[in-house]
Amino acid sequence: MAKWTSPVLGALSAALATGLAVSLIAGGPAGGAAPQRETPPPQEDQLRAQQELEPMATITPNPEMLYVPVTPCRIVDTRSAGGRFSNGTTRSFYVTGTTMFVPQGGKSGGCGIPTGAKAVTATLTAVSPAGAGYMRAWAAGGSEPTATLLNYATVNTGTGATVPIRSGGTTALTVKNYGGPTHLVIDVTGYYAPQMQALIGPDGTILDQSGRLVSATNNSAGTYTLVWDRNIETCTGHAGGDISGYIMSVYTSGNTSYVYVDDNAGTASNYWFNVLITC
Repeated sequence: MAKWTSPVLGALSAALATGLAVSLIAGGPAGGAAPQRETPPPQEDQLRAQQELEPMATITPNPEMLYVPVTPCRIVDTRSAGGRFSNGTTRSFYVTGTTMFVPQGGKSGGCGIPTGAKAVTATLTAVSPAGAGYMRAWAAGGSEPTATLLNYATVNTGTGATVPIRSGGTTALTVKNYGGPTHLVIDVTGYYAPQMQALIGPDGTILDQSGRLVSATNNSAGTYTLVWDRNIETCTGHAGGDISGYIMSVYTSGNTSYVYVDDNAGTASNYWFNVLITC
């Protein structure tokens, strides 16, 4: 699987190795409301100096893909929508997000695959084929591979595979049939996606990210709202700056993380930070 690499976050990893990071447990008030800020307790000069000399654990960027299994879930069934694939037919399907699944015979609301996913594990089944044939599948918008994904005869035939997809919430997977005609059923069983990580500027500008962050806003001094591509209610957040002694805390609710930044004196202040959501 291809790895996501970030020159900006990579260059900052050394600086962050001497920074400060604070994380809060996930969850919070009902309705997804942002928690109220809490003024940090006063710090003695000696403690502050010690923190600058012996900083706490910080974020270590990890660009490797994460695999997340899901309960088998149907995203395509041409028996319900679209009809059989005839010889030479090419179709593209939605895989991520929550819309456009019913028109392709899938589960209403989708299967929980985030828009930042790069590949899925799935079972593809040729159903009631009228003749023998084979199918190829690839990420929508890409080039057709020369390798065959599914060979079928005149009986129902399935295969499990890891298939790359296009991220971004649009049509993600393209399938082409050679032979048949035949119906096609696709059930997803998991997905691969980069970690949820981003570098945010003092004004809320997204300076760099792993492709999972939907938006970032600087609501007021030292207060940031970050929206991700999946529910992070049960996840934890970590934020880090540098050795300047800024204190950062993270709260998660729904698809949103709230990041609070305070300076050495305990005053809410805008400052850049690297944030990582771990689920």
